Amino acid sequence: MKSSTMKFGLLLLIPLIMAGCGGTTPATGNPTGGSSRADFLLYDGAAFTIGYQKDWEKIEKANFTSNVPAETMVAFRNNLKNEIFTANVNISQTAIPADVTAVDFGKSSLLKAKEGLVAFVELSKEDFAFKYKDKTIATIISGFEGKKSPSDPIIRFKQLYVVNNGFGYVVTAAYLPGEDESVVKMTDEMLHSFLLK
Repeated sequence: MKSSTMKFGLLLLIPLIMAGCGGTTPATGNPTGGSSRADFLLYDGAAFTIGYQKDWEKIEKANFTSNVPAETMVAFRNNLKNEIFTANVNISQTAIPADVTAVDFGKSSLLKAKEGLVAFVELSKEDFAFKYKDKTIATIISGFEGKKSPSDPIIRFKQLYVVNNGFGYVVTAAYLPGEDESVVKMTDEMLHSFLLK
C-alpha cells in the first residue's frame, strides 16, 4: 500500500441527531447504476447522486452538528428511530493524492476503521466494478462491525470506496446487528445506487 494512503482520516458515520431539510426529486433509472425504485428519491449533489428511501430523513451539511466529521457531505436516516442507534447512510468526500487507487483508498479507510473501533471484526470484502461514464473503476465494498467505545453498542458498517479527480468518496451504511432485514437491504440498495457525475 502506498504511504500516501495512510494520511486519510477515519471516515465513519457517527450517530446523527439532527433535523433534515431540503427538497428532492424522484429517482430515475440509470443504465450505469442508480435506482429506478418508485419509493426512492434522488439526491443530486455537486459531484454525485444517490437514491434514498423517500420516507427517510435527508440531512445536509448545513444542518450537521459539530460532532459530524467535516468530510461528511450528506446523510440519510431511517424514519423509524431506535433509542440505541438509528440505521443510516452517509457520503464522505476527502482530497487524496492523484496516484491513489480506489482499492488502496478502501484498504486505508478500512485500516483506519480497525484502529478507531473497539471490538472491530471484518465481516466481508467484495471486489466491485464501479461504473463511471465510459470507464470501470476497480474497488471494494467492505463489511465490518465495531463500537466507538467499550460502553457503546456494536454497529455494523458496509462501505463503498470510490476515487475520482483527486477525491476519495466513502459511502457508508450503518445499522445494528439485529436490524430488520428490509432496512439492511434498503441501506445496501442505497449504497449501490451511488453514482459520480
